[in-house]
Amino acid sequence: MNDSAATHHDNPASGPERYTHGYDSEFTLKQHAGRTAAAQAKWFLPYLQPGMALLDCGCGSGSITVGLAVAVAPGQVVGVDIAEVEIERARERAAGAGVANARFVTGTLYALDFPDDSFDALFSHNVLEHLHEPQRALREMRRVLKPGGVIGIRDIDAGGHLLAPDDPLLHRWLELYAADWAGLGGHPRLGRRLRGLLLEAGFSDVRATASYELYSDGEGLRFASQLAVSRVREAAYVERVLAKGLADREQLAAVAAAWSAWPQRSDAFLALAHGEVVGCKP
Repeated sequence: MNDSAATHHDNPASGPERYTHGYDSEFTLKQHAGRTAAAQAKWFLPYLQPGMALLDCGCGSGSITVGLAVAVAPGQVVGVDIAEVEIERARERAAGAGVANARFVTGTLYALDFPDDSFDALFSHNVLEHLHEPQRALREMRRVLKPGGVIGIRDIDAGGHLLAPDDPLLHRWLELYAADWAGLGGHPRLGRRLRGLLLEAGFSDVRATASYELYSDGEGLRFASQLAVSRVREAAYVERVLAKGLADREQLAAVAAAWSAWPQRSDAFLALAHGEVVGCKP
């Protein structure tokens, strides 16, 4: 499925939900593949113990899930995602890594196909930020978590990104991306709201932190540049931006050129802000 196609669940008020990055975009195929539990879930790993049953909500291609499975082995991990293509990638990844205590299924976070009180731990990374109704998903996640179980959520906050140099064309990429994201029903500044959302959903002992994804050396800068340029040139994204009047083709070309040249700048730096929260089910 690409980012112009509807997912399997619709919000009557907002229309069909869409994954902002697209399942076959360069962003998804490259950036997601580099994620690991050791890096993206390091704030949550201290809460995990061997033997736990864990659910990874919105597991994508499973790059974090396999690390979580190692952390709770011999406990069992289930990764759930709405995209069949991502589930197939996750199964291949787990098999290639020799991780036998993880399985992957398709499903929606609005109606998880598990009994009440099924899991000792729940994890979700960069998922709620894409949903029309993150609170509805959290209530469903709470249902399948055992009393005393722990939940860990991490989501982006576009209001906290750091970018240098202070070039309007570089910042325009961030502005356009957030506007398109919000236009699809997502929440590009959800990270700061996570503590309140968990408390509202009935979780207790909620602790919030924040961290950055850093792009500050040659390889990291080139990687971020390639992703930014590829996004500005993706047909579905360009079509939406033009249709909404957010930018014209000339400006998009100028933004792409600025990001192409950015890694060669001596002061180039990018840090993407994320909120993190851990809570318990009473």
